[in-house]
Amino acid sequence: MLFDAKINGSTVDLQLEFKAPNLPETEKDVKKARAFFALFKPNAPRLKLLYDFCGIKNVVQAKETMKEWLEQARNDESATYYIYPKNTDKCVGCVRLKRLGTMIETGFWIAQSETGKGYMNAAAQAVEKMLFEKDITEIVRRVYKENPYFDIVQHNILKANYKPCSFKGVTFKPGDERIFETYHKTKEMYQNEVAGRLATIVSDKKVR
Repeated sequence: MLFDAKINGSTVDLQLEFKAPNLPETEKDVKKARAFFALFKPNAPRLKLLYDFCGIKNVVQAKETMKEWLEQARNDESATYYIYPKNTDKCVGCVRLKRLGTMIETGFWIAQSETGKGYMNAAAQAVEKMLFEKDITEIVRRVYKENPYFDIVQHNILKANYKPCSFKGVTFKPGDERIFETYHKTKEMYQNEVAGRLATIVSDKKVR
């Protein structure tokens, strides 16, 4: 299975199944959907592309979408991970992964109230580690040019050593290449990063 049920990050954990706050894991899907929709709806205007893409207009559609996401993950087609700060059951956002052979296209969103806390970067790092330790050879990230946080998101992507690339993969709709900036990281680039970090650690130990 390509998509692990849970990914452990530095400051966040990512779950394939939504954990509704204060509700047991066995609660019915509609209660989980109600809790997810309460998080999603206030952010919909700011996240218009995701809102239009998912078509989540009410709790019923939220429930069906969440079930579809889980089934797709079980079939290794795509996955939506819900992001939780460590040791909490408060969902602060999602990571959407779309598989295209050995390439993965990613999309992130964080609730507006939770921006600036490093959750997206921690989630991205955890996803990278999981995917590149499997058979994935390339990860693609996109930034919506009209995102009010475009400069911050772009800065973080470049800081994470992603490189600009031509528009590729699945699109939301025709013409998206004009409204997105696209970046990628290959498995080789990732492995070089890891090797560089290990070399730095060894060097620091020798200095001490």
